[in-house]
Amino acid sequence: MGEDLMGRKNLLADLLDDKLTAVNEPLSGEPSDNRRPSQPTLGSRGAVGAMSRSLEMLSAERDAAKALTEQLSTGQAVVEIDPGLIDASIVPDRMTGVNEKHAALVESIRTNGQLVPILLRPHPTSPGRFQIAYGHRRVRALAELGHPARAVVRDLSDEDLVVAQGKENGEREDLSFIERASYGAALEDRGFKREIIMAALSVDKTELSRLISVCRALPRSLIDAIGPAPKTGRRRWMELAERMAGRHDQKSLADAMASDRFVRATSDDRFAIVFAALAPRKSKTPRPTTWADDDGKKIVKIERRADRVTLALDEKAAPAFGDFVISRLPELYRSFREGRTDD
Repeated sequence: MGEDLMGRKNLLADLLDDKLTAVNEPLSGEPSDNRRPSQPTLGSRGAVGAMSRSLEMLSAERDAAKALTEQLSTGQAVVEIDPGLIDASIVPDRMTGVNEKHAALVESIRTNGQLVPILLRPHPTSPGRFQIAYGHRRVRALAELGHPARAVVRDLSDEDLVVAQGKENGEREDLSFIERASYGAALEDRGFKREIIMAALSVDKTELSRLISVCRALPRSLIDAIGPAPKTGRRRWMELAERMAGRHDQKSLADAMASDRFVRATSDDRFAIVFAALAPRKSKTPRPTTWADDDGKKIVKIERRADRVTLALDEKAAPAFGDFVISRLPELYRSFREGRTDD
């Protein structure tokens, strides 16, 4: 429609040029010099009529331009806007930093142009500027290419903006799980009601609770370091949150994130590195010990585990000692319990 408006202006200019030329040219039978007859003639009346028709056409074109302006104000037309005048949404939904598809998007727009318009609203606090409802990646690519952004501009409330933002991303290219979780948490932090957040993400109350709980369970710095992880789904992120809970020793995680391997990895591979670093540690089983008598003869082998202690009596080293210990178990146990009571 930006091109349509320019076309209307060009058409109007051509029309006026033609009509004014016809007025200034002499009619058949009129003097060809600049002298004018003292009384109106048929030729002069024709010139007046031509001028009148030109003014009518001008008025019609002005009405059409006014109608087009009204279309722009209601967001029914596509206009071109300098990306330098466009600011991010009040709550960006896509994660910054790792963007493995940016180069492909730039090349696509360079080759084919911007096929799908973005949605903007007039900036609520900065006159002359605009705010994105959706199309952040396209604006970034267009700015890099030095191209104007083709956009629809509408007056949107904050609630309208975030709902439109979420709906468009859901229909065109789904956000990753953690981007959706981060977006939901950010909207909640901005004071949006759960009903608005549910509409923006197209989820029910249960799924929204899962999204936000996972985001709250993980440090923001960790989520940003991993990035969007587009191939990593809800179950894996929930497992990561469970692994993160109760972990006081974060050295293994810090070492993993500081490694060159982590820095060079894709977003999904970064998730895998963090997931492995937070794996439950296997408790080390103590090596067996032995108890020896006063002569140094090894009589009992002792094995300790988390849930049991095993005594293995060597019948060759101390024949019948095992039966003796078994016979004394009731006495030993009573003595043990009495000792605990006294404590």
